[in-house]
Amino acid sequence: MDDNALDSPETGEELNMEPCIGMEFKSMEVVREFYNKFAKKMGFGVRVRSTKPKRAILVCCNEGHHIVKSSRNKEIQDDTTQAKRKCSTSRSGCQASLIVSRGTIESNWIICSFNNDHNHDMVSPKSVTYMRSHKKMSDAARSLVEQFKEEGVPTGKAAAIFHNGDLAFSNRDCWNHVRNLRSKNLDVGDAQAVFNYCKRKQVENSNFFYSIQCDEDSRMINFSWVDARSRLAYQQYGDVITFDTTYKTNKYSMPFAPFVGLNNHYQSILFGCALLQDESESSFIWLFETFLEAMDGKKPISVITDQDLAMKAALAKVLPETRHRLCLWHIRKKFPEKLAHVYHKKSNFKRDLKRCIYNSPRIQSFEEEWRHLMSEYNLENNEWLQGLYRIRESWIPIYNRSNFFAGMNTTQRSESINSFFDSFVNAATTLQEFVSKFEKAVDSRLQAEKREDYESRHKSRMVATGSQLEEHAASIYTRNIFGKFQDELVKISQFTKKKIRRDGSTYVYEVSSCNDAQDMFIVDIDLNTKIAKCGCQLFEFLGILCRHILALFQAKSIIQIPSHFILQRWTKDANKGIEVCYTESNFDGQTSTSKILRRMHAQQETRILVDLAEESDEIYKFIISELSHTRMSAIAMKKSNLSVNGEISPLESIHNVDQNDLSEEGSEPPQATIRNPRPSHTKGRKKDGERTTQNCRFKSGLEQSLTKSLVKRRSCHVCDGHGHNRRTCKKRNENPLTGMFMTLIGPAAE
Repeated sequence: MDDNALDSPETGEELNMEPCIGMEFKSMEVVREFYNKFAKKMGFGVRVRSTKPKRAILVCCNEGHHIVKSSRNKEIQDDTTQAKRKCSTSRSGCQASLIVSRGTIESNWIICSFNNDHNHDMVSPKSVTYMRSHKKMSDAARSLVEQFKEEGVPTGKAAAIFHNGDLAFSNRDCWNHVRNLRSKNLDVGDAQAVFNYCKRKQVENSNFFYSIQCDEDSRMINFSWVDARSRLAYQQYGDVITFDTTYKTNKYSMPFAPFVGLNNHYQSILFGCALLQDESESSFIWLFETFLEAMDGKKPISVITDQDLAMKAALAKVLPETRHRLCLWHIRKKFPEKLAHVYHKKSNFKRDLKRCIYNSPRIQSFEEEWRHLMSEYNLENNEWLQGLYRIRESWIPIYNRSNFFAGMNTTQRSESINSFFDSFVNAATTLQEFVSKFEKAVDSRLQAEKREDYESRHKSRMVATGSQLEEHAASIYTRNIFGKFQDELVKISQFTKKKIRRDGSTYVYEVSSCNDAQDMFIVDIDLNTKIAKCGCQLFEFLGILCRHILALFQAKSIIQIPSHFILQRWTKDANKGIEVCYTESNFDGQTSTSKILRRMHAQQETRILVDLAEESDEIYKFIISELSHTRMSAIAMKKSNLSVNGEISPLESIHNVDQNDLSEEGSEPPQATIRNPRPSHTKGRKKDGERTTQNCRFKSGLEQSLTKSLVKRRSCHVCDGHGHNRRTCKKRNENPLTGMFMTLIGPAAE
């Protein structure tokens, strides 16, 4: 091979060279790069005119003439009037070109003709990057755009970050890259891409769980998945879960069903997710059975859901022993619509209803207050309220105080997860993107948990009373749980204790507040075992001691919380047995994260050199010389790695894993490709022709009416009425001024 042949356009001083006949190159790619760099310096663009096995022609981008097509698909010239659309063109018939042919050595190319005569003005250096041949997104920019997309930054905002005249790409290039990336990921179909993604995740961690239900056409119906870290967390915190299916923002409008709970810091934690084809009883039964399978059969103590009959029936069949209650927020949301005739009047109805629901200390007092409300506001015959009263055990707080719900009355924890997804997904989000965003949600929850672990373990809580009970609670509870305990403890000075009777070591006290007559409860306490039970049932409902028991503890000089009153799930050491596996990334890895870390590290070192180059001309020349040498060495290393490294990448190896080894019995077709799901038409959802936008939540009738009232309606300019304009107004001829006005503007309009 000829040693004079160029193997890169960046070697030596070739960047400043002008093409000349006889120059030899080691590949056609080097020819294009060399001529393109020369064109960029001169101010014109390059395109390949023709490529043959032994001859290639590269021309100026202004070569030739623009040809447009008529509506009859006939080629015509630019000045014709039959063209569909007028457009601008840079074609001017420029004859500048570079012709190369094969050399004596088969792989070499030699310049045999060069014409540098242009018939147009050269483009300025500031504008040359707008030409197609000089537009190029660097690998760094591509990776950053992808990273922004993964973090939920809209592509428009990510493109604006790069908006700089010195860059060799535009905002549109950012959009195109994201589009191409999405198309590349979905080459095998959206549902099949999700299947492949789950298989890869299961290879990385065998505890990753997924299940796909398909119909007879191999089309996805329901899809459920659980992260390995979530499965471990459920074993510790899976006593209470909230479940909601009101979020439907994805490409197929499939209801999103997250299983959400609370960790020891009283933070929301994701246990698992599902995307359902519909909200039928059969779909919910499949989902709940699949969820139990993923969690090794462990059933929750309590579940909070919205008011859905199919969901309720499915829970009764799959989790008959689990206490099921309805979300109080969803029910209260309907009050303004269902009770509009009394809710919006200037009365005390809203205050009285809220007090009846939330502040009734006993079931009997609730019953009395409810009957009084119905009578006072003439609601005895309201069918909707009668229906709610019949299921009062499912949503009134006082009926659920004896069951552990971790202090929750609503599914707002699920709503918070939905709001998190709002910043990452939209109506065009694919299934694969949705699943990857779930992993982001799990990561964000774990990061928040780590921060609270630090706050609880390494910072001392400020005590309010100085009692030994408070100091003991501060040493065992996490920061947020201690705050709830402290709220109860600081109020014990407001309570009086009256002994009612004694039965051996068991005492019965009446503990009442000096400020609130209703805050009076009976407390049974055994001084030997330190077992106590209060009528307010706060411990049964939340898991921390109430003010009434704490008042007796202080009176009886009990200085520590008995062990049977300490729930392990609220302590600092609750997650001590949970081993969370993290994927280790380093600079030698092959993941996209490791590439970004290497790039960021290199950019940081480069910025230091740039700052040093400003100090003196001597330092500048030294840095440029060393960087040139380093660049050449790095290019040589890259070529060496490409030629030696012939092994299969980890990603390709994962793709070759046999599906039968990882699929679940009866859930996925072993050989057939999984087809995309059909768009869902779930409960209460309008038809496609009537739908103007895909919202995250259904709007009630009241919300819809308020929205319509805010829309500006067009009015008639004659009578200010609605539903017509001045041309069809019946009062138009009755007003002589209107006719005069129309007569005056008539000629001007013509």
